Amino acid sequence: MNDLIDRILGFLPHRGIFWTAVALCIVMFITRSVTNWLVEKVKLPWMEEKNQKQRKAFQEGNGAK
Repeated sequence: MNDLIDRILGFLPHRGIFWTAVALCIVMFITRSVTNWLVEKVKLPWMEEKNQKQRKAFQEGNGAK
């Protein structure tokens, strides 16, 4: 029975390597989340999509006059 389990699970890395990879994935996810949050917080007003739409509509309105 142990031989069968070893054959099935034999491709998995050692426990220390596995937990290091899991921890690294968690750190990468947290870093990505914090980076995205910071980008949204420091975004200038003209960079926001709703303000770009308003600006474009305003420019089109002035161009028609």
